[in-house]
Amino acid sequence: MTARTIGQASIAKVEELCAAGFKPNRMFPRFNQEAFDAHKHWMVPEHVEAGSDRLVGSLHTWIVRTPRHTILIDTCLGNHKTRSAPAWNNLDTPFLERLRAAGVPPESVDMVMCTHLHVDHVGWNTKLENGRWVPTFPNARYLFARKEYAHWEDERRHKTGEEVNGGSFDDSVLPVVEARQAVFVDIDHQPDSLLTIRDAPGHTPGSITIHLADGGQEAVFSGDIMHHPIQVYYPEWSSQFCWDQDMSARSRRQVLEHCAEHRSLLCPAHFPGANAGYIHRERDAFRIEWDRR
Repeated sequence: MTARTIGQASIAKVEELCAAGFKPNRMFPRFNQEAFDAHKHWMVPEHVEAGSDRLVGSLHTWIVRTPRHTILIDTCLGNHKTRSAPAWNNLDTPFLERLRAAGVPPESVDMVMCTHLHVDHVGWNTKLENGRWVPTFPNARYLFARKEYAHWEDERRHKTGEEVNGGSFDDSVLPVVEARQAVFVDIDHQPDSLLTIRDAPGHTPGSITIHLADGGQEAVFSGDIMHHPIQVYYPEWSSQFCWDQDMSARSRRQVLEHCAEHRSLLCPAHFPGANAGYIHRERDAFRIEWDRR
């Protein structure tokens, strides 16, 4: 896949894992089989596993290069971390080698931005070094939405480390704060002249979207506002992992409406294959036009 361009900026994806996971009736509490079946003809096999209906999902990092900065958006699961899901436990993937092959050695990263602080979006924030978790990207500022961090910090006061995001707050977020590389930002913050942080609560209390705009073009990094492209067609289908189902649906619709109105490239966190696209209105919902670069 070649890098996409937005004005003077470029976008590339580095994948950690891609596999079939949950069945849709488990993933989406408002699931409707007939509605799902109406779209299977284009979802199989790229987005839905043939024969099982299990949803195919990708874990990847977005590399954004602007004239001033090299930025990573979301950092997947990470290696050597104890996780309750067997497929995510104690991984040993060549993710950093893939980053280097894409021209991004860890030392070159200026910023790490997390759309929210769930386990599969913060993992490579840190690496294991001499028995300690240390920031993987030594020269980077790690930008955490202030409201999002405050929510998990409050949970940490009342629970053990293993109970807060499956242990990821302790091994993938707090070490960054302790190393003084964390920066807590508010909505509408612009860490780069081409980037703006927007509020998109619902999946978590402080989840955000990140907008990259230049030269009359825009890309929107939506995090987990959408897990699967079926949600473009049924925006009311929030995932079982959403903190507030209705709020997440409202945020999802707002993002889709924005992308349709501004001809923005939607760049989600978990779409596999042709993993980004342009949104078009279609009656009361939307459809996606894949960008297969």
